[in-house]
Amino acid sequence: MAEETLVGRVVAVTGASRGIGRAVVEALLARGARVVAGARNVEGLEGAEVHPLDVTDEASVSAFAGVAVRAGVDTLVNNAGVGSFAPVEEITVAEYRRVMDTNVLGTLLVTRALIPHFRGRHARGEGSQVVNVTSDVSDRTFPNGALYTASKHAGRAVTRALAFEGQAYGLRVTEVRPGRVDTTFGGRVRGEADRAARLPPADVAAAVMYALSAPPHARIDEVVLHPVTQEVVF
Repeated sequence: MAEETLVGRVVAVTGASRGIGRAVVEALLARGARVVAGARNVEGLEGAEVHPLDVTDEASVSAFAGVAVRAGVDTLVNNAGVGSFAPVEEITVAEYRRVMDTNVLGTLLVTRALIPHFRGRHARGEGSQVVNVTSDVSDRTFPNGALYTASKHAGRAVTRALAFEGQAYGLRVTEVRPGRVDTTFGGRVRGEADRAARLPPADVAAAVMYALSAPPHARIDEVVLHPVTQEVVF
């Protein structure tokens, strides 16, 4: 099947330097989109317009959003995120702030910075999209997952609230919720034997492309995907 073209689209991607974010950038470029990529480490990204971005810092977010707006951005993919797994009794205030500031505040800050631009597009008869990459644990949890899953539950809440609010200005909002993915997330190395059956980042990127390729009259509210070896969860 031929890949759906995204020629003419301008997409901003956070957390773009590795893993899922990098796969999203590569998939967008392959489909002809113009990509404004933001990450703490901007080395090694080719083809995209790469800019340093700390999603927890308002000044950094403002600078990144300004670049995206000047490029004519029509879509934001919020992908930046960090992991943390420990029993409740071991969670520190510093770790709480690191995780929640990146996974929740970061999504809020970047999205907030682009909403006026998206409102303006709507006033001109143009559409906009936001895709938030969260996790399949955005509605469940597990031992040692209190902090991480709390951040993903919050990300789901932010996504849904934005969908309600954004309908007034033509914003289509999607949550992409992958299960186990073979990335360097959590300090791991890709391709390790115990992770061979996990989804490659390209599969998650394909889910993002599916949401972005929907016709203008359709909204993809949510995409959930798992490797077939992962236990069935709902």
